[in-house]
Amino acid sequence: MSNTEISPPIAWFGPHLTGREIEHLRGVLDRQYVNDGPLAREFERRIAALVGTRHAVAVTSGTAAITLALMAAGIGPGDEVLVPDLTFAATANAVRLAGADVKLVDVEPIRFGIDPDGVEAAIGPRTRALVTVDVNGRGADYGRLEPLCRDRGVALICDAAEGLGSRHAGRRIGTCGLASCFSFSANKTITAGQGGIVTTDSDALHDLLRELKDQGRRHGGTGGDDLHPVIGFNFKFTDLQAAVALPQLDEIEKRLSAAQRRDAFYAERLANQPGLKLPPFDEPGEVRQWTDVLLDNRAAVGAALDAARIGHRAFWFPLHRQEPYAADERLFPNSTDISRRGLWLASRLDITEPEMERVSSAVIGALRR
Repeated sequence: MSNTEISPPIAWFGPHLTGREIEHLRGVLDRQYVNDGPLAREFERRIAALVGTRHAVAVTSGTAAITLALMAAGIGPGDEVLVPDLTFAATANAVRLAGADVKLVDVEPIRFGIDPDGVEAAIGPRTRALVTVDVNGRGADYGRLEPLCRDRGVALICDAAEGLGSRHAGRRIGTCGLASCFSFSANKTITAGQGGIVTTDSDALHDLLRELKDQGRRHGGTGGDDLHPVIGFNFKFTDLQAAVALPQLDEIEKRLSAAQRRDAFYAERLANQPGLKLPPFDEPGEVRQWTDVLLDNRAAVGAALDAARIGHRAFWFPLHRQEPYAADERLFPNSTDISRRGLWLASRLDITEPEMERVSSAVIGALRR
């Protein structure tokens, strides 16, 4: 028997569809209304209920969600926005799309969120907003950041793209700051292919978001003789996307539990391995989007996983290493170190224990070699 037959590949992550999406899509097609309609409104209501906010406004992507949240908060050209150095490029790109300037801040070394001391030191005369990142479902240090932003007159927008259903300090991710922004891209717990949503308790922000996403119209329109009292754009989330996402949302608690069981398995199997550090698992209700580890020799572990046909993904490069945001590396020791060592293990929501055992064995074998 060949190695291929003995050891089939294990994907890193991927869409976890239910099989019921086609029924919802057929209903949308039968109604012949495929734009931003009743299913999109249902999806918004259910996300708001899940997170625990008064409002949720669905848009085309997580990037658009951050951009529109900033614009609704009055952020634009001439303003400066603080962004953690360790994040996907979309966080900073959304700031640029809003017309503001990005100022990078290093992260703290334990939970990988933006460093509150660094934020306090970085606030300057042009600083109008802070975009935190709930890295891999770990809430940023909102106990310090919320009062700091409030005292300094800085709008707090949360990039919660990886945090749907997770909790931090007893609060649901998505309830912090002025607004939080989620993503429904293909590598998230719930996917619509693409899409994003802004959650907020602010009635005023909600109204502005409605206008910004739909050509200045707060309550939709016909596309004909509508009134457009303010400038807006087209960032609508369609019923076709909602039809894909809603069946998955029906089983959100099952998915969150699966992610927690996955992380517990890896934590037990990989505990006390030389050259490997597991980020702490001590936050009640916290749900990781993917299982992550820090490795002294990531290249060796990655090569072993590749040889075993096991998917994995290296952490993002820190933003200061990306050309549009290039900055002095000496200012970002934590993000530089974490980026160099961080690896996301195979984390599919339907991954089996035998598959996780294969992953763990490959990691341990590489470490011991």
